[in-house]
Amino acid sequence: MTNTTSAVEADLYMPSDLPPQPGMDERGFWAFCAQKQLKFQRCGACGRHRHPPVPLCPVCQSDHLEWTEAPARATVYTYTIVHHAPHPSLLQRVPYNVAVLSFAGLDDVRLISNVVDVSAIDMAIGLEVELVWQGPVAGYWLPRFRRVGSTVSSTGSAS
Repeated sequence: MTNTTSAVEADLYMPSDLPPQPGMDERGFWAFCAQKQLKFQRCGACGRHRHPPVPLCPVCQSDHLEWTEAPARATVYTYTIVHHAPHPSLLQRVPYNVAVLSFAGLDDVRLISNVVDVSAIDMAIGLEVELVWQGPVAGYWLPRFRRVGSTVSSTGSAS
């Protein structure tokens, strides 16, 4: 079972000319995202979840890892609103949010993403969000989030 809830049009929230550039440790994470599966590493020895992916468990130093599926819902742990574009492709997107999300039952795992349907004024710590997929962007599906119960469809319009 995949934790797919919807697909978001490729250019809905962020421009398509800024794709992920995964390093060796992140390739597994992005391979699952290519299948629209949000999964995080879990230590096969002590059971601790971790993100971003690393070759050794930071708790017990084991190299035995597993991948576990994340819940489709998350909570905004913290966020910032970007008002000054760090790249020319983002000039038309400001202001936009960058959210740090936490997941129930996944220890201290945090994922940096965006909440695609919330204005800067309405963004809040503790906001409940659900997974949507943006893409494909240069061959990648990107995990994004929207408010739980949002009426934003897969094309970004209100339904």
